[in-house]
Amino acid sequence: MALLVPAIGEIESLRYLIGANNHVPDLSTTNPRNLILKLFSSDTTPADTDVPSRTRYYEPYAGGPDAASCGYGTAPVTGYPSVINNRPDQDFSANYGILLNGSRWIIRRTGTSGTTVTANYPEQTFTFTGDAANNTNADYIRGYYLARANNMPVDLLGVQNAATVAIGTAISKGTTGNPTIGIVGNRFFTIDSGVTVDDITVGMAVTHNAITGQTVGIATTAQVVGVDRSTKQVFIDSPLLANIQVATGCTVTFNFSKITTSVNCGLKTGDVIYIEGNQSGTTTGANWGITSSTYTVFGLNGNREFFTTPSMHGTGTATLLNSVFYAERFTNGPYRIQNPGDEIKVTLNVTLE
Repeated sequence: MALLVPAIGEIESLRYLIGANNHVPDLSTTNPRNLILKLFSSDTTPADTDVPSRTRYYEPYAGGPDAASCGYGTAPVTGYPSVINNRPDQDFSANYGILLNGSRWIIRRTGTSGTTVTANYPEQTFTFTGDAANNTNADYIRGYYLARANNMPVDLLGVQNAATVAIGTAISKGTTGNPTIGIVGNRFFTIDSGVTVDDITVGMAVTHNAITGQTVGIATTAQVVGVDRSTKQVFIDSPLLANIQVATGCTVTFNFSKITTSVNCGLKTGDVIYIEGNQSGTTTGANWGITSSTYTVFGLNGNREFFTTPSMHGTGTATLLNSVFYAERFTNGPYRIQNPGDEIKVTLNVTLE
């Protein structure tokens, strides 16, 4: 049966969801990130099944070759603001909207019995400098949403097929001197204490390099479901088919895909983004071996290559978008931006019941 989450559990859950964590000294590397308040111009009515795409939740961009539907790849217009960093240990200035400060959320119990938990954020104001003369769509603001903060530049964010997905360099763990050990039937194996597991994450495919004549110990479809970095245990989604040890072959290989971007991605470890898998040359075509979903950046190689947790598998092209945590369409909108000084005010209330 489903677990009941009492109000005190909802409070802690809500703290995590909204990023109410500015009390920590290392916010620049803390996950989850703070949230960015964004406006959207797309004709979108939020629904439970929504995912980000080039036709949903796009901001008031200037336009481009497909300006009739969106303006990804171009800078916003009308005075829609670049993010102003609210701490010196973070940089999200390549993004647009208002960066929220986790310390400013006020969480209260509400309702007749105190079982509803609500987080409120002070009213935020967007002040515009004028209309978007070269893109009528950008004049209209239809709603707002919250996304996890990241620093992807406009020439990457939402640009179709601006990223390619390829097989990453496999990682091997275990030698006769530092063996990987696993017992048949268990759903985990242990990597030698002298070997790092910091480069292993959920979703990686795993294979056992057995000695010739020995039974392979890991199913061909197995994936990592958890890593205990203290005990060096790696948990997988199926039982071991045979022992993994020096006598039977003590090397395990981890496989994953890497994402390469057309420009400096601006991402850091811990950033949360939505990755849409595409077939090259299409906007919303079937995935090409890539699962479209929300991912966390797990590691980077330079400033144009990264891999994710859970690990991505497959090859092809991808479009990188903001995550959508919370969205609302204006009840009395849309509001058209026509004159310098036009304002939109947003008060945020997030509730768990």
